Formats: sequence, structure tokens, C-alpha cells
Amino acid sequence: MSWMVWIAMAAIAAPVMALPTAAEDVTLASEASEASEVLDSDLDAEESEVAEDTANEAEADILAIAAELERDVSAADPILLAQENSGELADPSDPFFFDENSVEMSEDGVLAPLSETEALPDNTADGETESVEGPLTPPSLKLQTAAIQEGDEFSARARVYGHYFLESNVAVVGAVDLSTGDAFSDTSSTGFNVSELFVVASPPNAPNLRGAVGLIELSSFFDRNSFAKDSLTHFINPVFQTNPALAATQLESKPAALLHWRPIDEVILKAATFSSGGFDDLTLDAVAGEIGVNLGNLIVRGTYVSSTDDGDRDGIPESFQFNRNGVFGPREGDREVAYGINAEWFIPELNAGLFGRYGHHRNADLDISGNTYSFGVNFLDLFIDDDRFGIGYGRGLSDNDRRQGDRPDVLETFYDIRLAPNARAAVSWQLRDEFSESVLGFRIRADWDLLELFD
Repeated sequence: MSWMVWIAMAAIAAPVMALPTAAEDVTLASEASEASEVLDSDLDAEESEVAEDTANEAEADILAIAAELERDVSAADPILLAQENSGELADPSDPFFFDENSVEMSEDGVLAPLSETEALPDNTADGETESVEGPLTPPSLKLQTAAIQEGDEFSARARVYGHYFLESNVAVVGAVDLSTGDAFSDTSSTGFNVSELFVVASPPNAPNLRGAVGLIELSSFFDRNSFAKDSLTHFINPVFQTNPALAATQLESKPAALLHWRPIDEVILKAATFSSGGFDDLTLDAVAGEIGVNLGNLIVRGTYVSSTDDGDRDGIPESFQFNRNGVFGPREGDREVAYGINAEWFIPELNAGLFGRYGHHRNADLDISGNTYSFGVNFLDLFIDDDRFGIGYGRGLSDNDRRQGDRPDVLETFYDIRLAPNARAAVSWQLRDEFSESVLGFRIRADWDLLELFD
């Protein structure tokens, strides 16, 4: 086992061993209960109020996503701050500035200018802003340590991420990773990586419009899903994370410019242009777009991506049957196009969330296309408070007409629990390739607010 593996394991074990385990240390709110309350709330008045507020209130709107993606942990020690939405912790761009729909996440405090860990000032009613000089929200710096054992394969990662406000409506976001193994689909390679470094802003007179420029983890913004997205919250198999058809079209950490617009409460529009080859071949030769529609307990997203192959040779497996001048499979510069449909449906009566995806990918130069799909369910608070049980079936990207081997499918079930205010663990079982391979997996994760820890 390499030195990096030992370092990662030590980084994970040390904070977990030091954690308090008493249940009373944290108020574990039911995710399903929060979701039903959110879906009954009226956001129209809040959105119109934000649009008319001052520049400081524009910051509050830009932080709406933080309120949506993190739940209050009223009884927790601030040093052991528990983030109820663990997906936020795995995708550093998620929580900060992009107002996302989710059938599972709380939207309390959309207009509140302060971070979730702070109480409103005296004599300030909920939803009001406090008139102060300078940015209302302090900087953020957090650490996530995680490990996944999947059969004989071990992966570990330490991720530091945060944001800093330059103005009330302009902030810098960054994330760096130290990792080993291949289990983290949102980390491009092993070793040390800068995963994100971008500037995000919202015009004071257009609070529903966001923009970001820099190195952006695009999979954090496109093809989101509350029940199948993050390997440290939901399923471990990558089929249930970012749509494989989109992932094979360079939807990952890339130099990019992104716009995010919410014209009405029920609709979110996103558009991005990015460099398929990264900084090595900096050319804005790729585009991505998405429309998301919120129908109450149901959210549907449609995503389109067009890019050129970056030479990673991660396209349709059957494309490697093609020989072009001694080169089999996709070649760097091939034009690739993909689209995906993504749905999530929360059922409050069952404390359950259904999900489904379909994706289509085409290599125009090879004239070959493949399809992928997945579906399943998550049950929340099933056996104990704040647990999550999920089961799903998915099929990887493949050309059915040209496939010669087993179907690249997977049936996975997982059970995830909270060990302590800032630590979770899960067990997973996968049946792969027409149920011919059985894989048992484990994961553990610990999260720290570094600014609170060293304050």
C-alpha cells in the first residue's frame, strides 16, 4: 500500500476517532419532513423581494443555494459542524452561489444574509437583512476526508474547499484534492489536483442571474440529482453518478464560462462554454446547456453537451472495434455529442425518492452511438434517524448492436448512517455484468469546518 494511502487513512481515522457519539449532540431533522415543508412554501414573494433589494441583499440571493443545500444543525458544536446535505461536501461548487431546485433540500432562510451557523441579530425578523458595511458572509474553508473500499480496490481523498467574498455579490471559489484510487468521479486524476478555481458574480439588478468564469467542475452544475449523484452520499458505482453519456463528453473539471438563470421559480436555465482539452489546449470548443423544471415533488432536467474528445479514450466501449490508420477507438479531436434526461420524484408519505436517467452519446467522426440508463429509489430515515437506504439498477454506456460481451449493467444497494455529527459510513453491494460479478464495498467520510476548528 502506497504512502498516499496510509496518509489518507490516517487523515480519515483521526477525526472520526475523536468525534462525540452521543445522539443529543446534534439535532437530526428528518430530510423528508423538511422536503415536504419546503414544497409547501411560497417562494414567489421571496424572489420578488430579493430582486428589489440592495447590493448586500444580492449577496443573500447569491447564497440561496447554501440555504437550500445545508440544513440547520442547531445543537451541534460549531467545530463539529454537520452538513446535512453530504452531496454539498463532495461537490464543492454546489453549495455556494447557484440557486438549485431539489425535492429533498431545505429552502429555509432564502433571504437571510447570514450563514446557517449564525443566528439573526436581535430585533431582526426572519427574512430581513441587517444593514452593515461590507460583505455579510464570512469566508468559508472546509475539509473533507473520505475512503472507499470497493472489492479489492481502495480509494481515498482529502479535499479542501472554500469561498471568499470580494464584494457583496462577487466571490472566489476554490477546491484542491489529494487522492488515490479511481472511485471519485469528480476528481480527474490521482495525486494533487486543483479541482476548481473560479470567480462567481450576480448583478445587483438581476439577482436571478449568476455567472462564473474559471476552472469549474461542470458535473457539479449539470445533471444534478438528489438521490443518485455523489459516491459519498448515494451509490458508489459511477453509473449512478453523472450520466455516463454526458461524462464521456468531457463534462468534468474544465476551464469554462457558465451562466445560470432562474426566470421563474419553477425553471432553471444553464449554459456553459468550455475547453475540451483543458489548459493544455485552451480553446472554447465545447458547449453545454440544461433546462430544469420543478413540478412540485417532481423535478425533470434535460442536458445537452457537444465537445471534442480530449484523448482520454473514455468513449463508447464498442468504438474500439474501429481501426483508423492503426488507431483503435476514439481519437483526440473527434466531435462528440450527448444528451441526457434526468428526473427525481419525492414521495413524502413514504419518505422515499425515486430517480431515473437516460443518456445518448454519439461520436460523429466514427459514426457510432451508445445509450445508458439507470433508475432506483432512496428511503430516508428508514430504520433510524438520518439513515439512507438505496437500491438501483443501471446500464453503462454501450452500443447494443455492436456489443460482443456481457451487458455493462449493475444492480447496487447501499445503506448509509451517521456515526457522529460530522462523520458518516456506508456499506454497498453490487452485482455487475449480467450479475456475473459480486462486489462488496464500504465507505467512510468525515467533514470539518476549518475556520471554526482553528478559531
